[in-house]
Amino acid sequence: MSAEQELFHAYSEWRRLAQAEATAIQSRNWPLLADCQHAIEDFQKLVSRLTLDARDEWRRIGADCADQEKKFQTLVNELIAITRQNHALLQSAHSTAKKHLGELGEAGRNLKRLHRSYAHGTSALQPA
Repeated sequence: MSAEQELFHAYSEWRRLAQAEATAIQSRNWPLLADCQHAIEDFQKLVSRLTLDARDEWRRIGADCADQEKKFQTLVNELIAITRQNHALLQSAHSTAKKHLGELGEAGRNLKRLHRSYAHGTSALQPA
């Protein structure tokens, strides 16, 4: 397989992982999200290395690197769009979780007040 083909395959796998990341966020599957993010980090490093390899390959065969890289621009733009969407999904999930946490905190405070009022009421009824 040529360096260009390996690069295309790596970008395609990165796209698949980014889509899996979106699914993990939507389903609130945080362990899967972490796995996807770690794998994406690995693919980012791989793509950097393969890009250098592909450029060397293109130079060896006399191809214009800029023209060759344009072939990958659609994939790069798609990855940027998916990454932005995932970021927005994650921000929304974070907001929802923060709101829910606030509601749980308020419910906990209400329970404590209720418990104190009943505790005071029962001690007043007990004989001295």
